[in-house]
Amino acid sequence: MKKKVFKILFVIFIIICSGIFLLFNTTSLKEVRDQEAKEQITKEYHEIVSSVAKEEKTDNIIQQYQQAFHNSDIIGRLSIENTNLDVPVAQSGDNDYYLNHLLDKSVNSLGSVYLDYRNKTTDRKIIIYGHNSENVYTEFNMLENYTHSSYYHTHSIINFQTENNFYQYKIFSIYIATDDFQHVNLNYNSYDYAKHLAWLKTQSLYDTGVEVNGYDHIIILQTCYFSPDDSFLIIAAKKIG
Repeated sequence: MKKKVFKILFVIFIIICSGIFLLFNTTSLKEVRDQEAKEQITKEYHEIVSSVAKEEKTDNIIQQYQQAFHNSDIIGRLSIENTNLDVPVAQSGDNDYYLNHLLDKSVNSLGSVYLDYRNKTTDRKIIIYGHNSENVYTEFNMLENYTHSSYYHTHSIINFQTENNFYQYKIFSIYIATDDFQHVNLNYNSYDYAKHLAWLKTQSLYDTGVEVNGYDHIIILQTCYFSPDDSFLIIAAKKIG
């Protein structure tokens, strides 16, 4: 009787282990497929950048992105000086779509970099989101470098280009948001907006030496962070040009 029970338990154990193995490998295969698709998209927009640079027609790169990916949702180009971050920015009617869609609108868990749906590119405060991952490449992986002050000093300028404008920002705050997510608020009167910028400044992991006031236009970059779990890495920068 004991042998029979042992055999049954052993079979159940094998079935459970097999299920876990299959689930793990299915997830891994999906990550691999998503990564390959993401890399292809990344290669394509880098080729566009190279092509436009050779033609010296950098003013129409947003239109070229739109044409290449058949996607009018692409509204801008985000880059950080002295880094490899140079990526199109999309915008949809909500903040969910580009969490799991690439620029060609194919479904992909690695998503795209996108502007908050509530924003206009001319707003005094704009928010741009992008995925981070511990396992695979995403455009915003590199933002983790800013947790070290030594990295900041040669990588402090953010560029944001639209069809009609080119904006330049200087990073003034880098911090980890764990339970206070007021950085996503957009509606402020003048007094509260000045207080909000001062608050963002005080949250920084280190002093950047960049001051802010209530007249500044700012950009927020947000991505996931993993220490602690379920937190966000926030990069805040003020417009300087």
